[in-house]
Amino acid sequence: MNNAHPVIFSGIPVLETTSAASFAAKPLPCREFLDSTSLMPCRNVVLMSGDGGTGKSLLALQLAIAVVVTGTDWLGIAVRSGPVVYISAEEDQQETHIRLAEICAADGIDLSAATDLHICFMAGEDAVLAFESGKGAKLQTTKLFKRLIATLELRRPLLLVLDNLADIFSGNENSRSLAKQFIGLLRGLAIRFDCTVLVLAHPSLTGLNSGSGSSGSTAWSNSVRARLFLRKDIDANGWEQDKDRRLLETMKANYAPRGQPVGLKWCEGRFVRSDPPKPFDDVTVANLESVQQIFRTGKYRADERAAEWGGYVVASILGLDIGCGIGADERTSEQKQARKKVRKILATWIRNEAIATELRPDQNRKEKFFFTVPAQESEELLTGAKTRLTGA
Repeated sequence: MNNAHPVIFSGIPVLETTSAASFAAKPLPCREFLDSTSLMPCRNVVLMSGDGGTGKSLLALQLAIAVVVTGTDWLGIAVRSGPVVYISAEEDQQETHIRLAEICAADGIDLSAATDLHICFMAGEDAVLAFESGKGAKLQTTKLFKRLIATLELRRPLLLVLDNLADIFSGNENSRSLAKQFIGLLRGLAIRFDCTVLVLAHPSLTGLNSGSGSSGSTAWSNSVRARLFLRKDIDANGWEQDKDRRLLETMKANYAPRGQPVGLKWCEGRFVRSDPPKPFDDVTVANLESVQQIFRTGKYRADERAAEWGGYVVASILGLDIGCGIGADERTSEQKQARKKVRKILATWIRNEAIATELRPDQNRKEKFFFTVPAQESEELLTGAKTRLTGA
């Protein structure tokens, strides 16, 4: 119902409601996204967290340029074209100028074409949009919030970037109520102006250590419709092999699959796509058949601690250095990564029955697991070779 005067029931105005049946006569709407991979829904709030120095502001600037300059993309991802409003409470004009110039120069973009990228510089100023007022965890907007609304009315952006959450929100970040209220305010802007609101944030120490990238109350993550985490490429031992590499992970996506992390590498002043290698990169069916031929001898153990571990066979055939005969503490990070790859390959081949393990006595008559190959017709092997190779 949509009456000029609300219906009164028992002396109280009732809530305005819509009958579900009214949707039957209307065309089915489509969900819209800022990007072609459905990472950033329109009319919604997206949270992108990252520790200081990881490059989230740079990544957001790259997105802003891609949106305002027609014909460009963001990390190889197609994006919609339109105006952008960027509230920068962390970087000043000089630094932003340098970053924009480097991004455009590296990607062959004319910076003068970015006329619809409207940046408000607030580094060192009061950038608070809402603050906690009185008791009862109530949130109150500031004059700056009203000025932001006026700016959005004028510019009508497709994307609003707010950098950074710590600067624009003044309240207890651990308060579930305040977090929900603030995201609700931003969602109201997204709906009113038909745009995507991207909020940049710092994760807590716990969020960094756990790999979740979260901070404060879980309501921050629960209230947004998508959450991204930009992090350094750290291995299981806490080692950063390449200080220029980053991973952009989708931690939450209400309207799209989470997918694999997007690999990034800092290059010439901006990030470029550089997805992490997959276990079966450079592995062929011929490699699998060679391993099977050797495993049929029944000499190779399934225990990685054994001198005749089958993983050494795989490594030799693939030309990988996994630190054979070297203690775990002495192996290089590259050897550890190569060993991890071999483990994943073996696990996939076992899961898809390309190879198997069997328990039988060794030369000392002790029961041990050895690699073997299941009996199968050669034609069947060739037919299912690709599936057995990759686990697809």
